[in-house]
Amino acid sequence: MPRHIYALLLILSLSILPQLAAGAEADAAEKDATARSIFALLPESIFENTPEGLNPVEKQKLLSSGRSEFWEVAGETEDVMVFAALPFRDTAVALRLFRDASDGSVLAALGTLGGAVCTLELWRVDASGRIVPVDTPQEPDVSAFFAPGRKMPPDVKATVMICLGLGGLKAQPLFWTNTGMADLPVDNDVSFQWTGKNFERQVRPHTEE
Repeated sequence: MPRHIYALLLILSLSILPQLAAGAEADAAEKDATARSIFALLPESIFENTPEGLNPVEKQKLLSSGRSEFWEVAGETEDVMVFAALPFRDTAVALRLFRDASDGSVLAALGTLGGAVCTLELWRVDASGRIVPVDTPQEPDVSAFFAPGRKMPPDVKATVMICLGLGGLKAQPLFWTNTGMADLPVDNDVSFQWTGKNFERQVRPHTEE
């Protein structure tokens, strides 16, 4: 099974774990918001970063029947929706909710999956249902991905993207040279794990997903 399919399944499975620090009263209020209801309110802008795109008419068809001309609902829970691109299902867009137990708001992360380059949008939905865009976490310096003292080869350049990850968000480095993309092993993984109120940066030894 391709790596991106494993990622989709892991995102779905992790989404059903209890939210950290969620009190019973806040939890009951937050559950009024689901991935489906929030996706219906969000703009289609994330799909502009895919070859297929998605217009409002196709979005409504996707929500009502689970399938549009270029997309299908590949998986859904209360906090997650995954949309796979047709016909090959080799790329996807996923929506995941992160619930804030302190004020009843919900942070919606909408990101592309399956490609070398990712795109991420964050939207906050407050208790009144108002939706506003919010900034993603600051990209770490590329040195965070390497052990102390290790440096990149002089002919390699890098950029760091913030992507939708497992249990939160992740920082993903992209390496290239004058001749094209470069495959450079890293020592560390950098992620931003949801604490129940905000994202907390974590740096851990690298593991393959």
